[in-house]
Amino acid sequence: MMGRMAQTPTIRTIAKLAGVSNATVSLALRGHPRITSKVRERIRRIAAEVGYRSDPVVANLFAQLRSKKQTPYQSTLGFLYIGVGAQPVTDIPTFREWIGACEMRAESLGYSVDHFTWTGPELSPARLIQILDTRSIRGLAVTIYSEPAMLPPELAPVWQRSAVVIIGRKPVSPALSFVANDQYSTAIQAIDTVVKLGHQRPGLCINQELDESLQWRFAGGFCAGQLKLPTKRRLPICPFDRLDVDPLAEKKFKAWIKRHRPDVILTLHLEIKDWIENMGLRIPNDVGLVHLDKSPGLDWAGMNQNNELVGRAAVDLIVGQLHRNEWGVPPFQKSMLIGSTWSPGKTLSLGRA
Repeated sequence: MMGRMAQTPTIRTIAKLAGVSNATVSLALRGHPRITSKVRERIRRIAAEVGYRSDPVVANLFAQLRSKKQTPYQSTLGFLYIGVGAQPVTDIPTFREWIGACEMRAESLGYSVDHFTWTGPELSPARLIQILDTRSIRGLAVTIYSEPAMLPPELAPVWQRSAVVIIGRKPVSPALSFVANDQYSTAIQAIDTVVKLGHQRPGLCINQELDESLQWRFAGGFCAGQLKLPTKRRLPICPFDRLDVDPLAEKKFKAWIKRHRPDVILTLHLEIKDWIENMGLRIPNDVGLVHLDKSPGLDWAGMNQNNELVGRAAVDLIVGQLHRNEWGVPPFQKSMLIGSTWSPGKTLSLGRA
């Protein structure tokens, strides 16, 4: 027995121990729905016991061969929304782009996508796990749709049995893997671009609760970008709130503009365009606007966060975890940050150098 275990275990080794064919082992290790969950778990357990590791060169070769023909159905992934916001998820451009990209990438790899919303007591973790098990869903893409952006601790059993990737934010507890836009670099790129266009006094107006949930990445990038400017051209950040949250929000914003005189404002909030125009200021002649998450169809200048690439990358990470049988919270958090692309628009003209 010791002599056998000294050899590198292969799919054939597992097949012989499990009493099944090599093809069954291969499909089971890939989570294929043709293999029952009971058999998949038994084969995975044997593979772990003998220390089986897939050969990345061989795996890549077979991946290329499979890509030359129509991709067969693999299994179903889950898209889990946590929380309830002020509007449907599909009404928010960023979420809509993530969702669409996830579905397209999953389909290209042979996966379908089922959608779930978790809002608390209405769906217990045990019931959610039961639904996921019934549908043989082991891979989960998760978005947090409420503030503060926290992963509910009661969902720990769901993470433990799944290959999970968080989309859009870096989770702190638990430290699950995530894919997001690189908001820090996005802010730096935005301020560098407007300065190169001749603007002298760039400002940032952003909701502080939102930016805090992103570990202050927008504010951090903006402040880092300001270090290249003379001290007298470095403006304080203007906190943003909706009028239904703070009835004085517009008044505070106008006071900030009058005191600090920005010639271009970086923001995520469409409302401030109306507030600027209510002051009698012309856009872009008197003050320019740059959206830090410009969606398709928006005529503002801004940063395209490449949300489609974020969604695609999330699916790739999930599928990779499924193939490697990686479940639960990883020992080391994996992160993938996607850069942004500058997109010109009607709200920004050349500055006065």
